[in-house]
Amino acid sequence: MRAVTPPGAVGFLVVGSPRSGTTVVQRLACEIPGVGMPPETHFFTRFATHLLTRYPFPLAPPELTEALHDFAGASHSDGLAIDVDAVVTDMGGTCRRPMDMFNALVHHLAGPADLWGEKTPNHLIWWKPISEAAPWMRFVAVVRDPRAVVASNLEMPWRTDRTLPPWGERMHLAFAELWSFFQGQVLRMARTLGPERSLVLRYEDVVADPDATRARLASFLGRPEGGDLQSVPSGIVLPWESWKTQALGPVGDDRVAAWQNQLDRGRASDIAVVCGPAMRRFAYDGAPSWPATAVGWARIGPLPAARLARYARGRRLHLRTIETYSL
Repeated sequence: MRAVTPPGAVGFLVVGSPRSGTTVVQRLACEIPGVGMPPETHFFTRFATHLLTRYPFPLAPPELTEALHDFAGASHSDGLAIDVDAVVTDMGGTCRRPMDMFNALVHHLAGPADLWGEKTPNHLIWWKPISEAAPWMRFVAVVRDPRAVVASNLEMPWRTDRTLPPWGERMHLAFAELWSFFQGQVLRMARTLGPERSLVLRYEDVVADPDATRARLASFLGRPEGGDLQSVPSGIVLPWESWKTQALGPVGDDRVAAWQNQLDRGRASDIAVVCGPAMRRFAYDGAPSWPATAVGWARIGPLPAARLARYARGRRLHLRTIETYSL
């Protein structure tokens, strides 16, 4: 039996690989009456490690105030309207654990609601410590064709992120490996938490029938289905997040096949080679056969393949560290 969400706690997270369609799903969730969500907080991916390594819990008022100022002043919080004193007051001046701070920030940023949710795609890799700290938490994971995800990432500001291998014209390989890593976490999370706490949505199905998706979300989140929809707050997309604004307009499938005009045949083939196993698990067409996969890896070459293996190993080591944290 699924645990009941405590009053004031965040009840669900929307997660997935970046550029997989999580903002569209966030928008549909926000149309369900009673649901409230803020813009992306990046709380776990960008702040939790700092919080856990710098501050001993529980936090007294001075430390809580300082930690909240740290969060509000960080670059990932640009555009978030955070009133630190108000959050401290809402928390009663103390913070027992990081999850309590996350709940308070989401409540503060989203405003009144019957059920609060949050969407930061990369929170996917924190699913295990989050699910253990919040046994009521539900996860909505969004997956999308890796060729579309990689094509979109190649156009984003973070394509030069220093955490990604500086591969120049072969950057598509790093994004493909990242997609595979994230989908591995989606499968692991769904297997561990089961359908009561995890819902996996394919972007292609979401945009093909947004009404059906909204109904699935409402059922999964325990919200009444049908009736009038509530307006989506434009504030879930911050002014500097220009690449997300399309998600607030009419939901359609016009972007599903756009990758075919963005990627040349060679890069599309490389992505399918790297992502083939997970593509098959999520029923995406174009995954190469096993003999064709061997030919594809030979085309990519042994040195890039070795670099991808090291990159994947680094991701796994990072994940292992995350899973030691107590939230």
